[in-house]
Amino acid sequence: MTIKHLLTMRAPYKGKGDPWTKVCSSINWSNASLDFLGGKKGISGTFEYRTVCLHILSGILYNATHMKTVDYANEKLFEPLGIRKHVNCQAKSAEEHRQFTISRLPKENVWFSDRQGLGTAGYGLCMSAEDMAKIGLLCLNRGQYDGMQIVSASWIEEMTRARTVEGKHFRGMDYGYLWWIIDRTKHIYAAIGNSGNVIYINPDKKLVVAVASYFKPTVFDRVDFIQEHIEPFICAE
Repeated sequence: MTIKHLLTMRAPYKGKGDPWTKVCSSINWSNASLDFLGGKKGISGTFEYRTVCLHILSGILYNATHMKTVDYANEKLFEPLGIRKHVNCQAKSAEEHRQFTISRLPKENVWFSDRQGLGTAGYGLCMSAEDMAKIGLLCLNRGQYDGMQIVSASWIEEMTRARTVEGKHFRGMDYGYLWWIIDRTKHIYAAIGNSGNVIYINPDKKLVVAVASYFKPTVFDRVDFIQEHIEPFICAE
């Protein structure tokens, strides 16, 4: 299995659904997630959306850089983009963890992390819509921001290359490296959180729209709202 299997949601797992309780109550989330890799089907290349097991990527990043997730992000991404420094946030109990996800109160610049201080890869990064838009602009400009090449253009291209998603549960969207491809012909893509957080990028119209929201499960209408109301309003002649 490769890192690309994880980035494209095509890693094989045992069982069905996200093993939230078993991973989040473990001492080491990366190791617990690794234990769920495998299954009878093996590497089939089939799209299988899991969130919590992406914590394997946090462990890989730490082993490669010897930096905690938030420290690496602060140095390599947030600071060059002018995004305020983030710090780790840990829950002391399952109830604190739950409140973190469902609270409607504004949060500080934090990244939810495990006991080792590694940031959750699939959720838990708290950002303002303004800061999310900066990441969108970075992608729109092929890795450049304020005259600096922060991410290589080739990586942005590879990250957003459309890969077909099997099944009818994802509204006909394709997938890149943890980014949803809304329209492969127009190359419109977005980061879409289940809670309604979205970074929407339309290269043809040179448009970035960011939506920040508190957690609300099964929210799927954000892109529809952007395309039906925000995009026509901004791009109106």
